Amino acid sequence: MNTTTETMHHHLTRETALKWAATGSGMESIEAVATIALAIVGLAGVFSTAMAAIATIVIGVAILTESGAISSAQLGEVAGVERADRGPSAEFLGGMAGIVLGILALLGVVPLTLLSVGLIVFGAAFLLSGNPVFQAGYGAAGSGGRALAGLGGLVLGILAVIGEAPLTLVLAGLLSLGATALFSGSVFGLRAAAEGREYPAPSSSAT
Repeated sequence: MNTTTETMHHHLTRETALKWAATGSGMESIEAVATIALAIVGLAGVFSTAMAAIATIVIGVAILTESGAISSAQLGEVAGVERADRGPSAEFLGGMAGIVLGILALLGVVPLTLLSVGLIVFGAAFLLSGNPVFQAGYGAAGSGGRALAGLGGLVLGILAVIGEAPLTLVLAGLLSLGATALFSGSVFGLRAAAEGREYPAPSSSAT
């Protein structure tokens, strides 16, 4: 009876965690689409600085959402990877820092400099986000693209800090990161949803 109860509890915990992971990934995809739209509007010359600041905030929220989705997947022991007690991930720290920088830029505090630094922070977060869940297969199709997008964000951010058409470079970098987040978030969400559907129900005959 204890074995049956433990099996059912594990099944429900994992199923719930995977549903949260899939939901979080869906939210991240929506936020990534919003980032792409804001960057395109900014590149078109419509309130470019404001669009860049808002896009910075939104992509920061998307990064935080993805971090939460991955944590949920780890809680459910996705692909055999058990959740370990760790400090804040690079994505979590990068997302929080980027949101703060975006808000300050939106308030008019040296916006070009802060937006450029924010792009560097996001690029580093993408580059360093080597999560065990991705390594175990979830999001593996997008992990290489995330690293390349992160490297590109770092380069564009550094060039923007130097002063080479900073606003255009920031918007281009945000557009690239938004597209990458959309792809990797969609892949992760689909894999988590599929895992949740395929996870077998516990047998009532277990003892």
